[in-house]
Amino acid sequence: MTPAARCWAAVAAVLTGRRLETSPDADWDAERLIGWLAEQGWDAGALQERRRHCQENDLAWPEALPTDLADGLEFARYSAVLARVRQATGLDGLAETVHHGPAVIGPDEARLLREVPPHSVQR
Repeated sequence: MTPAARCWAAVAAVLTGRRLETSPDADWDAERLIGWLAEQGWDAGALQERRRHCQENDLAWPEALPTDLADGLEFARYSAVLARVRQATGLDGLAETVHHGPAVIGPDEARLLREVPPHSVQR
């Protein structure tokens, strides 16, 4: 497997949770990788839905890089391609939170919010 094909397989594995057969003409172009993922059924919407599903079920996302794909992977290039794919598919930045609606705090948290730390007391 070429280094670029290994990168495509690694990106696909961490974002989709599946092992996909990589394209024989894989290269370092993130836009081509995004197109290939879409051909495999993993367009931006599907990737976003997968992230949402993992978060709602307390599953890790992106998934851990499989150890067999890590061997021989050019990590600087992989990281750059993964970052570009996440940015282009709307998966960069802070992940969406699972909680929707107003924050609910309990009595202990309310007490802590009311207390003033000792170092803040004016004399």
